[in-house]
Amino acid sequence: MVMQVLMAPAVSVLISTVLSLLSLALLLLLCVIRKKRRMEGTYRPSAEERKQTGSGEKPSLPLPLPKEERLI
Repeated sequence: MVMQVLMAPAVSVLISTVLSLLSLALLLLLCVIRKKRRMEGTYRPSAEERKQTGSGEKPSLPLPLPKEERLI
């Protein structure tokens, strides 16, 4: 009975230490993955074009149309 009382705090300290180390390792892993993704992304021009045009809208002309030619 006395051993169980003495070991309970030791077990809780061990569990909290392990959980802290695991959370720190997970945070470090996420930071490395985000940095790597930022530096080594994939090239997807279609996704960029969709972002620029908006959803379902026709792309507007970048330059205005010239004036209509008329006969003299």
